[in-house]
Amino acid sequence: MSRHLIAYVHVDGVAYGPEDTVPADVAKRIGVHAWTDDDTEVDDQDDPGGGDAEAPPRSGRGSGEAAWRVFAEQHDVEVADDATRDDVIAACEVAGVVEREE
Repeated sequence: MSRHLIAYVHVDGVAYGPEDTVPADVAKRIGVHAWTDDDTEVDDQDDPGGGDAEAPPRSGRGSGEAAWRVFAEQHDVEVADDATRDDVIAACEVAGVVEREE
């Protein structure tokens, strides 16, 4: 089995996807939720994140920008390359894929 990304992830302004070789120093910065050990090919028609994927936490472990970018991409929420984590969360709220926290 080989490990590959389930969706595109942006790290320091560089996008890495399921077909890319991710450098080790970058890979260790990407949360485990973004990886799969499945050897099957990822088809663009498939939803590897399972459209109903649970949103990352808003604080603590697993709440980073990369996790939120993966979640946003799984739900077809467009965000700018220079968007912060809070910007990505806000875009997900506006798109209705997560509820706004009060």
